[in-house]
Amino acid sequence: MTLLTRTVLRSLCTALLLIPMFAAAQEADKEKLTAIEKEFAANPNPGPDAAAVAQKYLYDGSLNQVTGMGRVGTLPKSRVVELNSKPDPSDPNVKTSSNISDLHVDLYGQTALVSYKVTATDTGHKDAALNTTDHYGCLDTFIKRNGNWYVIGNACSPAEPLPQSEWEAVKKARTQAPKDVQDAYH
Repeated sequence: MTLLTRTVLRSLCTALLLIPMFAAAQEADKEKLTAIEKEFAANPNPGPDAAAVAQKYLYDGSLNQVTGMGRVGTLPKSRVVELNSKPDPSDPNVKTSSNISDLHVDLYGQTALVSYKVTATDTGHKDAALNTTDHYGCLDTFIKRNGNWYVIGNACSPAEPLPQSEWEAVKKARTQAPKDVQDAYH
């Protein structure tokens, strides 16, 4: 056996030993990302729990979003955490329940995309047209830093047409949002 053949065989053996370890690490990352999404879904209402989840899993910088109503915006983590810390004073009795399904995780090194379906039910709005159950398809973008995954972007799209009355009520409710939020989204 030549030196070249032995070197190639050693390299091949080393690669074959590393493949299962790499696959296990990827599976662990997929499980962690799925758990993060479930934690967000379990805490849909503004308050201390939602703020703690946002503080833990949002990237410490600019966060990009395409809302379920098609608006595009960017806010810093600190503002998103603040908005998630207490109910909206213009509509304080809103309660949301959410259910996610069909989670799918794709890893690209230190970046991941997580797609899923979500059903969100809102109750307690001042405007009854906002008390709805809506279905969305969503895609979240994560980055991995120092062994931890963080959300850097979120996009959701209605999975079925929304009633015109809901669209009109959402447009009206947007005028109640804080000025910086109104300015951040277009």
